[in-house]
Amino acid sequence: MKVMLVCNAGMSTGILAKKIEEASEGKLECKAYGEAEYLDHMDEGYQLILIGPQIRHLKGQIEESVDIPVDTIPPQYYGIMNGKAIFQEIQKKYNI
Repeated sequence: MKVMLVCNAGMSTGILAKKIEEASEGKLECKAYGEAEYLDHMDEGYQLILIGPQIRHLKGQIEESVDIPVDTIPPQYYGIMNGKAIFQEIQKKYNI
């Protein structure tokens, strides 16, 4: 499954994307982009977008711009960069 993380600029979320990918042990491919550029990458086959807590107010706008599920990253996992917990949430919600 290909997962895109979206935040303000994609910097710290890039680190989190690597941690989620590692925790998934090959089940997920995860990349991070800033809110200004995520649409430029939608043709790369992403199946899920997770947005950072700092831009959760944009969830509706992002949902309107794509045709894949959009969810938020729980702040308690984002703040401590807990890729394993985020992967477990993805597994539960999306049955992977």
